[in-house]
Amino acid sequence: MSPTTRGARSIQRILDAAARMFGREGFRGASMSAVARAAGVSKGLLHYHFQSKEHLLIEAVRATFRQLHHRFDERFQRGERGLGPTVEALDALWASVYDMRSWAPFMVETMSLGTLAGPLRDDLFAFYGESEQMLVDGIGELFDGAPLLQLPPERLARLVRVCLHGLVVELSYAQDDDDLAEVQRAYDDLRALFIRLAEAGADHDPSRESP
Repeated sequence: MSPTTRGARSIQRILDAAARMFGREGFRGASMSAVARAAGVSKGLLHYHFQSKEHLLIEAVRATFRQLHHRFDERFQRGERGLGPTVEALDALWASVYDMRSWAPFMVETMSLGTLAGPLRDDLFAFYGESEQMLVDGIGELFDGAPLLQLPPERLARLVRVCLHGLVVELSYAQDDDDLAEVQRAYDDLRALFIRLAEAGADHDPSRESP
């Protein structure tokens, strides 16, 4: 195994451990030493890759969102367009969130830190802005400029992001299969709303009206 490969795997172990520790212990309760132990690396190696706990948190969040946004990008790279592929991408995005539901407490902890003034809040807000823009770009590309959307991509992306944040909170509270089923039903309602908004835009597309 090359040094580059070993380094990448060490970083991934650290990020996974950080997400678990931050979710279980909270940002303040999880120490860098505890993260290093959970990741099976030395504290020196941890600090080599991540200068501070704040830096580690931001990178852990970024790694999580990177996995989610990859689902949208897959469909864009295939050249797929329109409502069908966009709904499939939304389903894939939700499937990723659901599959990563053990990280839900970590994501909720991250959201709560956004209420505190300081550099960490600024970094989180900047990152959420980047994430939302990726959704805007993905929706716009999949709808080929979004001529048929009832809402502009910016507002639709904001709606999707806010709803997904709420679903993450619900996942963090879920205790059993019945709770998870309720969260899934809430996503199904979001999906239906997304489709209705898109179809309403198509119904009012001037290019489809008779001259």
